[in-house]
Amino acid sequence: MPKKSAQNKKAVKQALYSIAVKVEDYPRVVYFARKNGKSKTPGFEDVTHRVARLEIEPVPGDADGAHVLRRLDAKGALVWQTRHPSLQETFWHAEWEYEVKEEAWSKG
Repeated sequence: MPKKSAQNKKAVKQALYSIAVKVEDYPRVVYFARKNGKSKTPGFEDVTHRVARLEIEPVPGDADGAHVLRRLDAKGALVWQTRHPSLQETFWHAEWEYEVKEEAWSKG
């Protein structure tokens, strides 16, 4: 019997909502991440323009209805995420940051 890989054991998270986005030349919010170990210069780099897609997921086990707004790159890798107290506030934040209307999101 074949061994189960760690990847197969992971629970696949399903986003409630998702949408493709294009970050403006002068975004309202800028995100920085620590440079990887291969960089010749230590410090942080701007990762804002890597964002290509947004996803909204509920926070597991949160009885108050908190949601996470995930920002993904073109390959689906996580760039940045923020937590919001409700689904509605998550939509509002995404609209403020990326100018995407609630009606434009796709379910699932």
